[in-house]
Amino acid sequence: MLVFHLMCLPGSVKSNSMFVNKYFVIAVSLVILACVNGHAQSKEELERRRKETQEIIDNTSKLLEQTSVTRQSSMEQLNILNRRLQLRQSLTATLQSEIRYIENGIENKRLRISELENELKEARAAYARLIQIAYKHRFSHQRIMFILAANDFNQAYRRYKYLQQYAASRRNQIERISVLTNEIVSEIELLESNRQEQVLLFRRHQEETRNIARESEQHDEMVRNLRKRERELKSELENQQKIAASLQQAIEDLLREEARRAAEARVYELTPEQKILSDRFENNRGALPWPTERGVVTGFFGEHPHPVLRGIRIQNDGIIISTVENADVKAVFDGDVRQVRTIPGLNNVVLIRHGNFLSVYANLSHVFVRSGDTVRTGQLIGRVFTDADEGNKSVLHLGIWEENRKLDPMLWLSRQ
Repeated sequence: MLVFHLMCLPGSVKSNSMFVNKYFVIAVSLVILACVNGHAQSKEELERRRKETQEIIDNTSKLLEQTSVTRQSSMEQLNILNRRLQLRQSLTATLQSEIRYIENGIENKRLRISELENELKEARAAYARLIQIAYKHRFSHQRIMFILAANDFNQAYRRYKYLQQYAASRRNQIERISVLTNEIVSEIELLESNRQEQVLLFRRHQEETRNIARESEQHDEMVRNLRKRERELKSELENQQKIAASLQQAIEDLLREEARRAAEARVYELTPEQKILSDRFENNRGALPWPTERGVVTGFFGEHPHPVLRGIRIQNDGIIISTVENADVKAVFDGDVRQVRTIPGLNNVVLIRHGNFLSVYANLSHVFVRSGDTVRTGQLIGRVFTDADEGNKSVLHLGIWEENRKLDPMLWLSRQ
C-alpha cells in the first residue's frame, strides 16, 4: 500500500496505522515466501525419491519375470517380492508426504490470495480518496489558483510539490491495482494447478495401496508353499551357512598370510601409497559406485529373521544383489587384486585390497582379473553366475571389510 507525504498541507493527515499495516503485510509476505521456497525444495526432493523408488520397483518386476521360468516358488522369488513390497510401502509413504506438502502449499496460496485481496481493497480505497481530491481540483485554473493563493513563495512551492506528488500517487495507485489484480489471477491459477496435482498423486497413492494388497496376498501364498518344503529349506540354510563360513575363512586366511609376509619383511605399516589409497577409500563412504549396473538388494547386512522359517535368524556378512542374467561386475574402487579363488556354492570369488579395506565379490561365473593386478574404479572384473537350475537366479554377494572387521556395504555405496 502506498503512503505519500502531505506535510504542511491544508487538510492532510499522516496515518501511522497505514505504515504499520504496510510493514506487517511485507513481513508476513516474506515469511510465506520463505515457506513456499522451502516447500518447493522439499517437493523436488520427494519427486526425485519417488522416481528413484519407482525405477527400482520396475527392476524388481523384471527380475521376478526372469526367475518365474520355474513354476515352483523359490527363496529368490520371495526375496525379490519382499523387496518390491518394501519399495512399494516406501513409495506410498513418499506419495503421502508429497500430498501433505501440496496441501501446505494450497493453504499458503489461500493465505497469499487473501492478503493480496485485502491489499487490493486498501489500494482501491486509497485510489478512491485520490479521486475525491482530484474532483475538488478538477479544473486547471483551480490548481493554479491553489498555488497562487499561498501566503509566501515557500508555501507556494510546497503546494506545487504536493500537486506533483498527488499526480504521481494516482499513477502509482493505478499501476499497483493492476499489479495486484494480475498477481491474484496468477496465484489462483497456481492454486488450481496444485489441486490437480494433488488429485493425481492421491490416485497414484490409491493404486499403490491396491498393488500392496495384491502383492501381499502373493507373498503370503508363496510363504505357505515354501513352508511345505521346510526340511529342504533348512538343508539349504545349513549349506548356505557352510558356504558363508568358507568365505570368511578365505578372507581370514588372506589376512593372516598378508600379516605373516609383512612380519617377515618387517613391514608393519602401510606404505605412503597404500595409506593414501586407504584414506581415499574411507573418504568415499556413501559415494562408492555400485558393482552392477542393474539390480536390487535382496539380502541386507546383519542378522535378520528368516522370511519363511519361524524362529530362525540368518546372518549376512555383506549384501546380496539380485541382478540380470550374466551381469557385469565392476570394482567399486581403485585397488590391488589380492586373491582370486573358487569356493563351492559361491563359484569364483575376487578379493581386492584398498589400503586398510577389502572389497569382496562372490558368485562370479567368469573372472577377468588375476591376483596381483591393479584395478581402477568401475573396471570390469567378472560376470555374475546365473543358475539355470534355480530359475535363472543371478545374485552377487558383496562384502566390505576393514581388515578383519565386517562393514555394511550399504553405508559405503552411493544411493541407488
